[in-house]
Amino acid sequence: MVYYSHIQLSEHLYRITDFTGVCCYLVIGSQKACLLDTCNGIGNIKEYVENITDLPLFVILTHGHLDHMGGAGLFDDVYMNNNDLPVFDKHGDMSFRIQDTKAHSPITVDENDFIQAYQGEIKDINDQDIFDLGDVKIKMILVKGHTPGMMCPLIVEDRTIIFGDACGVGVLLFDEYSSCVSEYKKSLIYLKIYEDAYDTIYRNHGTFVSDKTLLNNVIECCDLILEKKDDHQQTIFHGIELFACHRLSENGHGRADGKEGNILYSIDKAY
Repeated sequence: MVYYSHIQLSEHLYRITDFTGVCCYLVIGSQKACLLDTCNGIGNIKEYVENITDLPLFVILTHGHLDHMGGAGLFDDVYMNNNDLPVFDKHGDMSFRIQDTKAHSPITVDENDFIQAYQGEIKDINDQDIFDLGDVKIKMILVKGHTPGMMCPLIVEDRTIIFGDACGVGVLLFDEYSSCVSEYKKSLIYLKIYEDAYDTIYRNHGTFVSDKTLLNNVIECCDLILEKKDDHQQTIFHGIELFACHRLSENGHGRADGKEGNILYSIDKAY
């Protein structure tokens, strides 16, 4: 099975997509390389990356969900905001990963192809920490909401930011680790400080790329929910009852009005 494919997005940046449709990003500088997330951890992503670059390599996890941390166990040097350690511990459980993947992957997965979860020390990242790869720097921005340690990497010289799951077409606020809508809005207002520092937004799912209107659209979603003026459309995600701020398109992906940016929330997060 072919587990990964990739395309080059800029001089420094590659998108690597796994066979389930989840992607991660590889940033290559003149001295080091950094893998931003590691996909689901099915198949050997480390070997795949080493066919693209032979520079010293480390990993930054934007957050602890299984489709982002799955391949981290193949690497020696792993960073993540430590507020996400409880998320990482839950999603790193092998039985949880296998069960969740089998339930939601469109392709049958052999259990033997799963990479064991990372067992070493996860080095902490703080808001505004900078990683210098040589001729390109990555600045980490804390945008808690989807998870408590969710971070957005800003690739400074490329004027590119990875919103990932922090702000997207269907932001999920529903489990014990997610923020409520009012707290999430504060994170998005903070993210707006950096709007003049980037021209391009990338994500880890779906179309992978968004227009700069996305951030304002998701902030608007927060306002609508808090004012109880949203569409409040009932939907089911992974067997859990959620509500969509804006009515979903017929296929359940994206908004019925064609605009980008939505929040799917559980009722206990709607304040």
